[in-house]
Amino acid sequence: MPEHHFGISDKDNTSPVETSHSRVRQNHHEEDRIAILSSYMLDRGDSIIYAIVGICFFLGALVALGYSFWDFGSTMFNISSLAKADISAQAVVANAIIKLVSDLLLVLIIMEVLSTVIHYLKEHATSLRPFLFIGIVSATRGILSIGARLSVQSVKGSDFTDAMIELGVNAAVILALGITLKLLGKFFEDKT
Repeated sequence: MPEHHFGISDKDNTSPVETSHSRVRQNHHEEDRIAILSSYMLDRGDSIIYAIVGICFFLGALVALGYSFWDFGSTMFNISSLAKADISAQAVVANAIIKLVSDLLLVLIIMEVLSTVIHYLKEHATSLRPFLFIGIVSATRGILSIGARLSVQSVKGSDFTDAMIELGVNAAVILALGITLKLLGKFFEDKT
């Protein structure tokens, strides 16, 4: 007589508690797959958007650089027509040089933002330093534009007071951001 086992086999020994637990584990595994897939797709999409923004910043910097040289060149070739009775040729040249430097600082700001995008694409982390540097360059650009305006025009009264306040605020911004940059540098040096 063949051996027959009467009883509960291991396959049939599934209680309702174990069945629901295995379903939860299976659903959790499916959710993990969905979470992993969606995380991967969103991360790729984030990188694609950052890359598109970076390309736009690069093209914008090229256009701004080309325009600044074109504007400076056209001013230099048309000095005699730009000089008026109340503005000398030297003032036109000085204003053109200051405008060129201001435009180049704008290109530098755009490139610094681009380097932040590149840094993010490489390491998927942002840093505070580039933004501090951008603030310093932007305030310097503001000081240059005020200086250009004051050197070409004679400003009196409340306009002069407003220009001096603006110069003071820009200088304070440069000082505050410079101190922050220095302290931030010491903080990161101490951590490593």
